[in-house]
Amino acid sequence: MEEVEDVPTDDELLDYVSDDESVFDFLDERIEMKAKGYKPELPPPNELSEDSKALLFWRHEGEEKSFSDWKIKVEAETTEDCSEENVTIYNVHRFALAMGPKKSGYFEALLQSDSYTENSDCMSTVKLPKEVAKQFPDFLDYLYAQPLESKFVINFDNWKSMKYLANYFLVPRLTEAVAEFIEKDMEYHNLEHMEKYISEFHRDIGDDMSRRILPKAVLICAELLQSIEVDSPLLMSIPPAMFRSIIMRVCVMNKHEHEVLHTCSLVAAYLEHNVEDKSVFDVYFCTNVPIGPWTCHLDESEDTTIELALTWFRLMTKKGWNLEDDYESYFCFDYINRVKQDLAGIISDYLRSKTPSLEMMERIVRDTPGDIVARCFRDSVDEARTLREREDDESEDN
Repeated sequence: MEEVEDVPTDDELLDYVSDDESVFDFLDERIEMKAKGYKPELPPPNELSEDSKALLFWRHEGEEKSFSDWKIKVEAETTEDCSEENVTIYNVHRFALAMGPKKSGYFEALLQSDSYTENSDCMSTVKLPKEVAKQFPDFLDYLYAQPLESKFVINFDNWKSMKYLANYFLVPRLTEAVAEFIEKDMEYHNLEHMEKYISEFHRDIGDDMSRRILPKAVLICAELLQSIEVDSPLLMSIPPAMFRSIIMRVCVMNKHEHEVLHTCSLVAAYLEHNVEDKSVFDVYFCTNVPIGPWTCHLDESEDTTIELALTWFRLMTKKGWNLEDDYESYFCFDYINRVKQDLAGIISDYLRSKTPSLEMMERIVRDTPGDIVARCFRDSVDEARTLREREDDESEDN
């Protein structure tokens, strides 16, 4: 059994969202934006009770009365030849493998059929990826533990391997338990874990578990957007369609300047590193996602605001997004023009309210398009002339 390696393209991800909206059906659910650094109080970790531990009969394999009636030979796949160090034999029990609510469909079929040559040796051999093979004892613990407690075996270190083993050995109850663990872990606002979940499940966006986990991840990322850093691996791991859904949810919720600044900075950082296709760029700007709050909330006199404006100018220049491009949609062309005009207004207001340092002036001239620099220079000259004329008139009156 091999893992899926194909990663969908940006276009496929965008088509998926537009063609199959059911994946985000519950995204009209209201969310509450959490403050930067928000950490909920976590419950104590769950552990197997002593009664469940007593049921882990396979761990008694070295004792005289383990009553094992089957063996599983696990070979860890490596680039090197198979050696004894990469092979482990587990003494197990047929009833635990093939019976009960957590039974393995793989072993049920194996043990009921006379066609398997493995039966004569009372041993089955499986080859697993090295990292998955390391977690095979946890898989056995899950099968042996009490049904109500078996899910406690799953943790962040083994969930991916447990998901693999559930699919390999046909244990649907374990698949469900893994999905429940991930949902709970995300509900505890574990941004540190989110990157791995997103990277795993956006590989196959048509998979049932992906359709279950990714919408949940959108809600959690939207709630915790203020805690996502612009240079974080998490930001760069989010696929375009998912990022668009996150930003569309939070842009209307930004009520404070620092929230607007952070959201716009995240969008700029994301576009700079992830979006090359102009059609994807069109989707962001034509839906008015990144630019809506700028002129409503930002204080143009603040240094953080001018930094953001210069970042966006650099981004647009780097990507070649300018008004001379032949865009198919005039609606999108209009929004691109609004972006440029909003940024020009920020630069102009900043220059009116402050006397920038020489270094800042050099950056403004370097990063701002020439026509906007020329306009700011013209406005400054006009304002200086008007001020001089007013002073001259006042002198004459006196």
